[in-house]
Amino acid sequence: MGNGPVKLARMRARDLTDLLLLSLLWGAAYLFMRAAVPAFGPAPLVSVRLCIAALMLAPLMLARGGLASLWAHPVPLMVVGVPFTALPFLLLAFASLHITAGLVAVLNATAPMFAALVGHYLLKDRLTGWRLAGLVIGFAGVAGLVWGSASFKSADGLLAVAAVLVTSVVWGLGAQYTRSRLSGVDPLVITVGSLAAGGLTLLPLAWAQWPPQPPSVRAWAEVVFLGVASSGLGFVLYFRLLRRIGPVRAMSVTFLNPVVAMVAGALYLGETVTLQMAVGGAVVLLGTAMSLGLIGDRTTHRDAAR
Repeated sequence: MGNGPVKLARMRARDLTDLLLLSLLWGAAYLFMRAAVPAFGPAPLVSVRLCIAALMLAPLMLARGGLASLWAHPVPLMVVGVPFTALPFLLLAFASLHITAGLVAVLNATAPMFAALVGHYLLKDRLTGWRLAGLVIGFAGVAGLVWGSASFKSADGLLAVAAVLVTSVVWGLGAQYTRSRLSGVDPLVITVGSLAAGGLTLLPLAWAQWPPQPPSVRAWAEVVFLGVASSGLGFVLYFRLLRRIGPVRAMSVTFLNPVVAMVAGALYLGETVTLQMAVGGAVVLLGTAMSLGLIGDRTTHRDAAR
């Protein structure tokens, strides 16, 4: 028993390390998706990305004896893989054609707020007045970001913003669904099963929409990074965190994603980080932190630590 506090401290350190690494992988994903999607198109990019990730991780899953678990949960894995994985990625890929990587990441940072709303209405995880105020502030930040078409790349900018917000809603639902239906399943099995389901389901659409001009070597390298690092390793980390610290706290990874995406987008793609984006992003993240109870709500802090 004397090792209990040390073991708990190590678990918390590991969770923090996983969150930081995941934020880097997923923050960079917005950048490389924005760079590669013009060459591939949304459906081919997402299908190739998910299939690469599934193929990379399948041998490891088989070596760990995960095949039986994979076959034992076909319906939940299909649900996680298609509406909660493939669809959000399609929406993000579409949005990346019309708005900057940094703006996509900031808007997608609303996912924990939607997860909190899902928990409030479906799981009776009641929101306090402070957390409700955080939701209001967060959505006010979103309104500030889109006011005057900040960082839009085309006339479909508002539609792209709506696509990212829908993605946040879907991921909020998906996190709660995964937690409730696959809580005892190896994260590697969830990762391989959901990625394979999403990638294979999109193959016919990807085939029909394959670009007439072959993508460049650079575009292929960007998609390989998305498949191996962001989707493969990233989803293993995410599902592991989901099981250990819960859906809302696991989705707090989105706090650092916008910072990574904005800085990397400026360096790699030459995207401009405007004052409107910086201020609006800060307001969104403040509201998200309040809605999660990470600041200002001592009761939620005590509950999250249990």
